[in-house]
Amino acid sequence: MTVADVRIEAMAPRDIDAVRSIDEVVYANPWSVATWRRELAGPDRLHLVALDGDAVVGHAGLLFVLDDVHVTTVATAPGREGEGIATALLVRLLEAALTHGATAATLEVRAADRRPQRLYGRFGFRPAGVRRNYYQNPTDDGIVMWLHDLDGDEVAAMLRELAEPRRPTPTGDSS
Repeated sequence: MTVADVRIEAMAPRDIDAVRSIDEVVYANPWSVATWRRELAGPDRLHLVALDGDAVVGHAGLLFVLDDVHVTTVATAPGREGEGIATALLVRLLEAALTHGATAATLEVRAADRRPQRLYGRFGFRPAGVRRNYYQNPTDDGIVMWLHDLDGDEVAAMLRELAEPRRPTPTGDSS
């Protein structure tokens, strides 16, 4: 399975249970059904799901704040990490942010979570500060990351490159 086999679309209320199933495993404090309903109803929010057939295999969201966006969530279903799903979701979020007129993006990530920090770093997000004890269960600092010049040529080129679906690598079999 490759990310090319996954489609991304706007999250709908019907997706809440599947998204919560992912979040129950991925996040220490997953959002409630009521929170998800408010998120989906908010005119200043965008939430996407990644679908493999009818199965939700990832999701991501944005909050629009003037000419900035705040990445609120990015999660991939357990067992589907490393397939490029989070990358594809983040590309689509940032493309939507640009369409909306955003010039910068921010997010928080657990200090202990190196994998998502590397993902965000590939997009040009850079650490800008620390929110002490921001996360609970377990307690951890939140690293505040910013992507400035979201509307610049360098970010546009990076988004085009990252939007290319990853292809399976050759097995070396010459037959």
